Amino acid sequence: MNKSLNEKLINFINNIAENVFLVQFVISTIGLVLNVPHLLILLHNSMRTSSTNSIMIGIAICDLTVLSAVVYERVQEYWFHGSQNPCMNQLNYFNECSLLIGTILQTVFEETSFWLGVFLAFTRLIIMKAAGTTLKISKPLFGYLLILVLVGLSSLHSASYYHGFSIVQFDIWKPKKRCTGYPAKYSEPTYVRYFADDEELLGSRYQLIHGVSQAS
Repeated sequence: MNKSLNEKLINFINNIAENVFLVQFVISTIGLVLNVPHLLILLHNSMRTSSTNSIMIGIAICDLTVLSAVVYERVQEYWFHGSQNPCMNQLNYFNECSLLIGTILQTVFEETSFWLGVFLAFTRLIIMKAAGTTLKISKPLFGYLLILVLVGLSSLHSASYYHGFSIVQFDIWKPKKRCTGYPAKYSEPTYVRYFADDEELLGSRYQLIHGVSQAS
């Protein structure tokens, strides 16, 4: 009986693992749709009256950017260049560039969203402790400046790792004989992302810091 249960559990986990990217796509799409009205509400004039709300606007924008990057990557994988279509160059230059840019944006705004959440909690705590007095950090401008600073710091942190990446030509792609619409002897170059520096050293340092925001 235990053996049967273990086999069922293993099969269940394997099924989840096989469809994890599809699940991620569905959840990200739902999150993207739900975040749009949330951001629109926060952008209303009556809501932009305090630093906490302006920080929440920043968090919403960060989340929308991250979710958009995830959805774009999954769409590319399932319906376009990631599909097993022998009549399509899956490693063309535009696709590799767009995916790299999406990855960078995702990491930058993931970190920013996490630290904005941390500062949101601290800001609320300070304002509550100083109830009855008007603090500069309670004004909307403080939240907007904080967003800019954190985006800048996260961008610098990500740049310290991603500056080592370049997109280089890898091979030559030729359509199969059954593919139509191509001229005779047609070919295209294929490209891959290449890390020029010491990826192991830089990657370990980067992941150590980035992992904090990922764990959140």
